Amino acid sequence: MAAEKMSSQAIVDRLDELPTLPTIVYELSRVINDPMSSTSEIEKIMANDQSLTTKVLRLANSAYYAIPGGVSNLQRAIAYIGYDAINQLVLSASVMNALNAKSSTEFEPNQFWKHSIGVAMAAETTARFVHYKTPSDLFTCGLIHDMGKVAMYIIAPEIFLESVAYAKEKNLTLIDAESELGNPRHTVVGRELASKWRLPSLLQASIAHHHQRDPGLRGGLSQETNHVVDMVFLANLLVVALQFGNSGHSKALGVPKEIVERLHLNPEKLNDLIGKIKQSIASAESFLKIIGG
Repeated sequence: MAAEKMSSQAIVDRLDELPTLPTIVYELSRVINDPMSSTSEIEKIMANDQSLTTKVLRLANSAYYAIPGGVSNLQRAIAYIGYDAINQLVLSASVMNALNAKSSTEFEPNQFWKHSIGVAMAAETTARFVHYKTPSDLFTCGLIHDMGKVAMYIIAPEIFLESVAYAKEKNLTLIDAESELGNPRHTVVGRELASKWRLPSLLQASIAHHHQRDPGLRGGLSQETNHVVDMVFLANLLVVALQFGNSGHSKALGVPKEIVERLHLNPEKLNDLIGKIKQSIASAESFLKIIGG
Protein backbone atom coordinates (compact mmCIF):
# COMPACT_ATOMS: atom_id res chain seq x y z
CA MET A 1 0.00 0.00 0.00
CA ALA A 2 1.46 3.32 -1.08
CA ALA A 3 2.12 5.98 1.53
CA GLU A 4 -0.14 9.01 1.53
CA LYS A 5 1.56 11.69 -0.54
CA MET A 6 2.93 14.78 1.14
CA SER A 7 4.64 17.68 -0.59
CA SER A 8 8.15 18.77 0.28
CA GLN A 9 6.66 21.95 1.74
CA ALA A 10 4.27 19.97 3.96
CA ILE A 11 7.21 18.01 5.37
CA VAL A 12 9.34 21.15 5.73
CA ASP A 13 6.49 22.74 7.69
CA ARG A 14 6.69 19.84 10.14
CA LEU A 15 10.40 20.33 10.83
CA ASP A 16 9.38 22.50 13.79
CA GLU A 17 8.43 19.22 15.50
CA LEU A 18 12.13 18.36 15.77
CA PRO A 19 14.25 19.60 18.69
CA THR A 20 16.37 22.70 18.18
CA LEU A 21 20.13 22.63 18.66
CA PRO A 22 21.41 23.65 22.11
CA THR A 23 22.61 27.23 22.54
CA ILE A 24 26.14 25.98 23.23
CA VAL A 25 26.50 25.22 19.51
CA TYR A 26 25.96 28.87 18.58
CA GLU A 27 27.92 30.29 21.52
CA LEU A 28 30.89 28.09 20.73
CA SER A 29 30.78 28.94 17.02
CA ARG A 30 30.68 32.67 17.81
CA VAL A 31 33.70 32.50 20.16
CA ILE A 32 35.75 30.21 17.91
CA ASN A 33 35.19 32.48 14.91
CA ASP A 34 36.39 35.47 16.93
CA PRO A 35 40.18 35.86 16.32
CA MET A 36 40.49 37.51 19.75
CA SER A 37 39.00 34.54 21.65
CA SER A 38 40.97 32.43 24.10
CA THR A 39 40.99 28.82 25.27
CA SER A 40 39.59 29.92 28.63
CA GLU A 41 36.48 31.37 26.94
CA ILE A 42 35.85 28.04 25.19
CA GLU A 43 36.36 26.16 28.47
CA LYS A 44 33.87 28.49 30.18
CA ILE A 45 31.19 27.78 27.54
CA MET A 46 31.86 24.05 27.60
CA ALA A 47 31.57 24.02 31.40
CA ASN A 48 27.84 24.66 30.97
CA ASP A 49 27.38 21.27 29.29
CA GLN A 50 29.20 18.53 31.13
CA SER A 51 27.83 15.83 28.83
CA LEU A 52 29.39 17.42 25.75
CA THR A 53 32.63 18.12 27.61
CA THR A 54 32.84 14.44 28.59
CA LYS A 55 32.27 13.41 24.96
CA VAL A 56 34.98 15.76 23.71
CA LEU A 57 37.47 14.39 26.25
CA ARG A 58 36.56 10.78 25.38
CA LEU A 59 36.98 11.55 21.68
CA ALA A 60 40.29 13.30 22.29
CA ASN A 61 41.47 10.15 24.05
CA SER A 62 40.20 7.84 21.30
CA ALA A 63 42.33 6.08 18.68
CA TYR A 64 41.05 8.56 16.09
CA TYR A 65 43.18 11.38 17.50
CA ALA A 66 45.89 9.24 19.15
CA ILE A 67 47.16 12.03 21.42
CA PRO A 68 50.44 10.94 23.07
CA GLY A 69 49.76 10.15 26.73
CA GLY A 70 46.10 11.10 26.36
CA VAL A 71 44.41 14.16 27.86
CA SER A 72 42.69 14.67 31.21
CA ASN A 73 41.35 18.19 30.79
CA LEU A 74 39.69 20.32 28.15
CA GLN A 75 42.57 22.81 27.90
CA ARG A 76 44.97 20.07 26.82
CA ALA A 77 42.39 18.59 24.44
CA ILE A 78 41.90 21.98 22.77
CA ALA A 79 45.66 22.44 22.47
CA TYR A 80 46.01 19.15 20.62
CA ILE A 81 42.95 18.96 18.36
CA GLY A 82 42.31 22.68 17.89
CA TYR A 83 39.38 25.09 18.09
CA ASP A 84 37.83 24.00 14.81
CA ALA A 85 37.78 20.31 15.70
CA ILE A 86 36.19 21.07 19.09
CA ASN A 87 33.52 23.14 17.35
CA GLN A 88 32.81 20.40 14.80
CA LEU A 89 32.62 17.68 17.46
CA VAL A 90 30.13 19.67 19.56
CA LEU A 91 27.99 20.39 16.49
CA SER A 92 28.10 16.75 15.37
CA ALA A 93 27.13 15.38 18.79
CA SER A 94 24.32 17.94 19.07
CA VAL A 95 22.88 17.07 15.65
CA MET A 96 22.95 13.35 16.41
CA ASN A 97 21.22 13.97 19.73
CA ALA A 98 18.52 16.13 18.14
CA LEU A 99 17.87 13.50 15.45
CA ASN A 100 17.61 10.57 17.82
CA ALA A 101 15.32 7.96 16.23
CA LYS A 102 14.01 4.52 17.15
CA SER A 103 14.96 1.41 15.19
CA SER A 104 12.51 -0.40 12.94
CA THR A 105 12.74 -3.51 10.80
CA GLU A 106 12.98 -1.32 7.68
CA PHE A 107 15.50 1.26 8.92
CA GLU A 108 18.25 1.05 11.52
CA PRO A 109 19.42 4.49 12.75
CA ASN A 110 22.62 3.01 14.16
CA GLN A 111 23.57 1.77 10.68
CA PHE A 112 22.57 5.16 9.27
CA TRP A 113 24.91 7.00 11.66
CA LYS A 114 27.63 4.44 11.02
CA HIS A 115 27.39 5.33 7.31
CA SER A 116 27.34 9.04 8.17
CA ILE A 117 30.42 8.86 10.40
CA GLY A 118 32.12 6.78 7.71
CA VAL A 119 31.43 9.56 5.20
CA ALA A 120 32.62 12.16 7.74
CA MET A 121 35.92 10.36 8.20
CA ALA A 122 36.27 9.68 4.47
CA ALA A 123 35.58 13.33 3.64
CA GLU A 124 38.08 14.57 6.22
CA THR A 125 40.66 12.04 4.98
CA THR A 126 40.07 13.23 1.41
CA ALA A 127 40.47 16.86 2.50
CA ARG A 128 43.85 16.08 4.07
CA PHE A 129 44.85 14.08 1.01
CA VAL A 130 44.15 16.99 -1.37
CA HIS A 131 45.61 19.53 1.12
CA TYR A 132 42.37 21.40 1.86
CA LYS A 133 42.93 24.14 4.44
CA THR A 134 40.42 23.04 7.12
CA PRO A 135 39.84 19.26 7.00
CA SER A 136 37.71 19.35 10.17
CA ASP A 137 35.04 21.23 8.17
CA LEU A 138 34.74 18.21 5.94
CA PHE A 139 34.11 15.93 8.90
CA THR A 140 30.94 17.81 9.77
CA CYS A 141 29.86 18.18 6.15
CA GLY A 142 30.17 14.43 5.79
CA LEU A 143 28.46 13.61 9.06
CA ILE A 144 25.30 15.60 8.34
CA HIS A 145 25.12 15.24 4.53
CA ASP A 146 22.18 12.80 4.84
CA MET A 147 20.42 14.25 7.87
CA GLY A 148 17.32 14.92 5.75
CA LYS A 149 16.79 11.14 5.67
CA VAL A 150 16.60 10.66 9.42
CA ALA A 151 14.55 13.87 9.76
CA MET A 152 12.00 12.42 7.33
CA TYR A 153 12.10 9.07 9.12
CA ILE A 154 11.09 10.85 12.33
CA ILE A 155 8.38 13.18 10.97
CA ALA A 156 7.04 11.29 7.91
CA PRO A 157 8.05 7.63 8.40
CA GLU A 158 5.54 6.14 5.95
CA ILE A 159 6.85 8.23 3.07
CA PHE A 160 10.52 7.71 3.92
CA LEU A 161 10.15 3.94 4.37
CA GLU A 162 8.24 3.71 1.09
CA SER A 163 11.31 5.19 -0.64
CA VAL A 164 13.62 2.81 1.26
CA ALA A 165 11.55 -0.23 0.25
CA TYR A 166 11.37 0.92 -3.39
CA ALA A 167 15.14 1.51 -3.52
CA LYS A 168 15.72 -2.02 -2.24
CA GLU A 169 13.18 -3.61 -4.60
CA LYS A 170 14.45 -1.81 -7.71
CA ASN A 171 18.16 -1.69 -6.70
CA LEU A 172 18.24 2.10 -6.79
CA THR A 173 19.91 4.80 -4.76
CA LEU A 174 17.49 6.46 -2.34
CA ILE A 175 17.60 9.76 -4.23
CA ASP A 176 16.54 7.95 -7.42
CA ALA A 177 13.81 6.08 -5.55
CA GLU A 178 12.47 9.36 -4.16
CA SER A 179 12.52 10.85 -7.64
CA GLU A 180 10.71 7.92 -9.29
CA LEU A 181 8.05 7.81 -6.56
CA GLY A 182 7.56 11.57 -6.57
CA ASN A 183 8.42 11.68 -2.86
CA PRO A 184 10.14 14.64 -1.25
CA ARG A 185 13.93 14.45 -1.61
CA HIS A 186 16.03 14.07 1.51
CA THR A 187 18.42 16.68 0.12
CA VAL A 188 15.68 19.32 0.13
CA VAL A 189 14.41 18.41 3.59
CA GLY A 190 17.94 18.30 4.99
CA ARG A 191 18.88 21.67 3.54
CA GLU A 192 15.72 23.25 4.99
CA LEU A 193 16.45 21.79 8.42
CA ALA A 194 20.05 23.06 8.22
CA SER A 195 18.70 26.51 7.35
CA LYS A 196 16.23 26.37 10.26
CA TRP A 197 19.10 25.43 12.57
CA ARG A 198 21.20 28.31 11.14
CA LEU A 199 24.05 26.01 10.15
CA PRO A 200 26.86 27.47 7.99
CA SER A 201 26.28 27.76 4.24
CA LEU A 202 29.08 25.25 3.56
CA LEU A 203 27.14 22.57 5.46
CA GLN A 204 23.88 23.51 3.75
CA ALA A 205 25.52 23.17 0.34
CA SER A 206 26.94 19.74 1.17
CA ILE A 207 23.49 18.53 2.24
CA ALA A 208 21.71 19.99 -0.78
CA HIS A 209 24.14 18.98 -3.54
CA HIS A 210 26.04 15.82 -2.53
CA HIS A 211 24.24 13.90 -5.31
CA GLN A 212 24.80 16.58 -7.98
CA ARG A 213 27.99 15.98 -9.95
CA ASP A 214 27.62 19.06 -12.17
CA PRO A 215 28.75 22.29 -10.45
CA GLY A 216 26.68 24.25 -12.96
CA LEU A 217 23.52 22.76 -11.44
CA ARG A 218 24.39 23.52 -7.82
CA GLY A 219 22.93 26.99 -7.71
CA GLY A 220 25.96 29.20 -8.29
CA LEU A 221 28.24 28.05 -5.48
CA SER A 222 31.72 29.48 -5.06
CA GLN A 223 34.71 27.53 -6.35
CA GLU A 224 35.72 26.61 -2.79
CA THR A 225 32.22 25.41 -1.85
CA ASN A 226 32.04 23.32 -5.02
CA HIS A 227 35.40 21.82 -4.03
CA VAL A 228 33.95 20.81 -0.65
CA VAL A 229 30.79 19.36 -2.22
CA ASP A 230 32.97 17.31 -4.60
CA MET A 231 34.82 15.81 -1.63
CA VAL A 232 31.59 14.92 0.17
CA PHE A 233 30.19 13.49 -3.09
CA LEU A 234 33.25 11.25 -3.49
CA ALA A 235 33.34 10.22 0.18
CA ASN A 236 29.68 9.21 0.10
CA LEU A 237 30.13 7.05 -3.02
CA LEU A 238 33.21 5.32 -1.61
CA VAL A 239 31.64 4.55 1.78
CA VAL A 240 28.56 3.05 0.10
CA ALA A 241 30.84 0.98 -2.17
CA LEU A 242 32.74 -0.22 0.92
CA GLN A 243 29.37 -1.29 2.40
CA PHE A 244 30.10 0.58 5.59
CA GLY A 245 26.82 1.15 7.43
CA ASN A 246 23.58 1.71 5.55
CA SER A 247 21.77 4.98 4.94
CA GLY A 248 18.64 3.49 3.37
CA HIS A 249 20.01 1.88 0.21
CA SER A 250 22.92 -0.31 -0.86
CA LYS A 251 23.26 0.66 -4.54
CA ALA A 252 26.94 1.35 -5.27
CA LEU A 253 27.80 3.73 -8.11
CA GLY A 254 31.04 4.28 -9.97
CA VAL A 255 33.05 7.42 -9.28
CA PRO A 256 32.36 10.06 -11.97
CA LYS A 257 35.47 10.89 -13.99
CA GLU A 258 34.86 14.64 -13.71
CA ILE A 259 34.82 14.53 -9.88
CA VAL A 260 38.14 12.67 -9.84
CA GLU A 261 39.65 15.13 -12.31
CA ARG A 262 38.47 18.19 -10.36
CA LEU A 263 40.10 16.77 -7.23
CA HIS A 264 43.29 16.02 -9.23
CA LEU A 265 43.19 12.31 -8.39
CA ASN A 266 44.73 10.00 -10.97
CA PRO A 267 43.97 6.24 -10.62
CA GLU A 268 47.06 5.65 -8.48
CA LYS A 269 46.22 8.52 -6.13
CA LEU A 270 42.60 7.39 -5.91
CA ASN A 271 43.72 3.91 -4.85
CA ASP A 272 46.02 5.45 -2.23
CA LEU A 273 43.12 7.57 -0.96
CA ILE A 274 40.80 4.55 -0.71
CA GLY A 275 43.45 2.77 1.36
CA LYS A 276 43.67 5.73 3.75
CA ILE A 277 39.86 5.90 3.99
CA LYS A 278 39.70 2.21 4.91
CA GLN A 279 42.18 2.90 7.71
CA SER A 280 40.30 5.95 8.98
CA ILE A 281 36.84 4.34 9.10
CA ALA A 282 38.19 1.40 11.11
CA SER A 283 37.73 3.59 14.21
CA ALA A 284 34.18 4.65 13.30
CA GLU A 285 32.42 2.10 15.54
CA SER A 286 34.08 3.38 18.72
CA PHE A 287 33.64 6.97 17.49
CA LEU A 288 29.89 6.36 17.04
CA LYS A 289 29.56 4.97 20.57
CA ILE A 290 31.19 8.07 22.01
CA ILE A 291 29.58 10.80 19.93
CA GLY A 292 26.12 9.24 19.85
CA GLY A 293 26.10 7.92 23.40
